[in-house]
Amino acid sequence: MKNIRLSLITSLFIASFLFAGWLPAQTDKPNIIVIVSDDAGYGDFSIQGSEQFHTPNIDHIARNGVRFTQGYVTASVCSPSRAGLLTGRYQQRFGHEYNIGSHQPSDCPDYIGMRMDQITLADVLHYIGYHTGAIGKWHLGYLDKYHPLNRGFDEFFGFRGGGAHYFDQGKKYFNIERQMDTVRVPVNYLTDAFGNEACHFIERNKGKPFFLYLAFNAVHTPMEARQEDMAPFGYITEKQRRILGGMTVALDRAVGNVLRTLRENGLTGNTLVWFINDNGGNVGINGACNAPLNGKKGTFLEGGIRVPFFVQWPAGLPRGTVYRQPVISMDIFTTSVAAAGGDAQLLVNQLAQERFPREWNRVHKRKTPRAGEGWKLDGVNLIPFLTGKDKNIPHNKLYWRRAEAAAIRDGNWKLIRLPDRPPLLYNLGHDLSEQHDLAYDYPETVRHLMKELFEWETQLAHPAWRTEPFWIQYNIKLYDKKYDLTQPPGEK
Repeated sequence: MKNIRLSLITSLFIASFLFAGWLPAQTDKPNIIVIVSDDAGYGDFSIQGSEQFHTPNIDHIARNGVRFTQGYVTASVCSPSRAGLLTGRYQQRFGHEYNIGSHQPSDCPDYIGMRMDQITLADVLHYIGYHTGAIGKWHLGYLDKYHPLNRGFDEFFGFRGGGAHYFDQGKKYFNIERQMDTVRVPVNYLTDAFGNEACHFIERNKGKPFFLYLAFNAVHTPMEARQEDMAPFGYITEKQRRILGGMTVALDRAVGNVLRTLRENGLTGNTLVWFINDNGGNVGINGACNAPLNGKKGTFLEGGIRVPFFVQWPAGLPRGTVYRQPVISMDIFTTSVAAAGGDAQLLVNQLAQERFPREWNRVHKRKTPRAGEGWKLDGVNLIPFLTGKDKNIPHNKLYWRRAEAAAIRDGNWKLIRLPDRPPLLYNLGHDLSEQHDLAYDYPETVRHLMKELFEWETQLAHPAWRTEPFWIQYNIKLYDKKYDLTQPPGEK
C-alpha cells in the first residue's frame, strides 16, 4: 500500500513537472505580452504559407491559440499604427495621422508624439496592478515627455526612433536606452538583445502580473543579419530577401526564447501572448512577400494593412482555432483589459477624469463632443467572439486615413479614396488580391461608402503635424505598381 501511495505521488509530481508550463499562474490575472514585428511580409511566416522561411516558434503561438485570417492594423506605416494599438483608438481621433520622422521641418517638436492626454494600455494595466515594461522600438515621440516611462511603463529597454542598426557600430549601440540612460548592449545583434531582455523581464517579474510590450525592429531596414542565420538561404538569388531570411530566423529565435522562458517558469497557461506586425510588408525595400495580397507598406490595399495576427492564452482561449472575421489591432487593448478582469472603457474614463479633470468636465458638459474630443475606445473585446459566446462579428466597418488617402471596409466591400483618381472599389469576398475595380459597376455602393467614410472623418482631430509632400506623392505612386501575388519558390 505504501509503495502504491509513493508511486501515485511520484506520478503526480512528474505530471505536474511536465505540464507546469500550461497551468495557470497563482494569480487570477493573466500576464500579457504583446509582440510586434516590423515591416514583415504577410506571407513570410510558415504558418502564413511561406515555403522559404520556417518560423516554428511564431507559428506555435497561432497553433496554440487563434490565427486571424483577416487581422488588420490601423495604419500602413509604423508610428500611427503603434499609436492605435497602444490606445485602443483610431489614432486620427487625436491627430496622430502621420509617421514621425517624415514630418515637415517647420512642425513644432512639442506636438510630434502620441498626445499626452491619451490613455495607453500600459496606463490602464499599471492602474489595476500590473508591472509594465516596454522593450524595443518606441517611435511615439522623441522628447522626454513622450518617453515610455511617462506613458504607463515601469521599465524601458530600447530606442525612441523608427529604426536602428542591428550590429554594434561603436556608438554606444546606436542610442539604446535602459530607462532613460544610453547603454551598450552585451549581445552584438539587436534582435537577440531584445529577446534576451524580454526573458530577463519575465524572470524578474514572474511573481506578479506583468505586461510586456515587446516591439522588435526586425525586419525593418537596415538589412543586417548574422552570417549563420543567412546560411540556409544561400539558394535565394535576391540579396535583400536572403538577408530578410536571416533576420526572420533571428526574430523567430527571440520569440522562441520568450515562449521557453514562460514554459520553464510555469507561466504559459495564464499568459496572454499576442503576435502582430505593425503594417504590411515593405515589398521592394526589405525583400518582403505579401502574397496573396496586393500592395505594400504605405498603401491601403490589403498588402499595406492586413497583417499576420495571432494570440494564445491556454487558460482562456481555444487552441488551434482559425478566426475568419475582420479584427483590428485596437482590439488588443480592449481584449487584454477584459482578460485582466477590467472594463477597458470604464477604466479609461476613470483615468482620464483623474488625470485631466478640466478637459473631462469641458467635454462632458457638451451634448455633442467636438471632433477629436473624448476618450472613446474603438477596440472590441474579442474573447466572447473567440470562445463562441457571441455569434456576431466584432466590427461592421473599419476605417483608415492618412493625408488625402482613406479607405473603408463594410462587410466584404472595400473602398479606397485617392486624390488623383476616382475611388477604387473591391469585393474582398471574391477578390482577395484586389485585381478587379468594381467602382463603375456599383456606383450606389461607391456613394454609400463615400458618405460613411465622410461621416467617420467628421469625428477626427486635425493632424497634429504634417507629412512632407514627398511621402504623399510616393505613397500615391505605390498604387500604380504591379505586385507579385505568388509565393517565392521554396528550397529545392
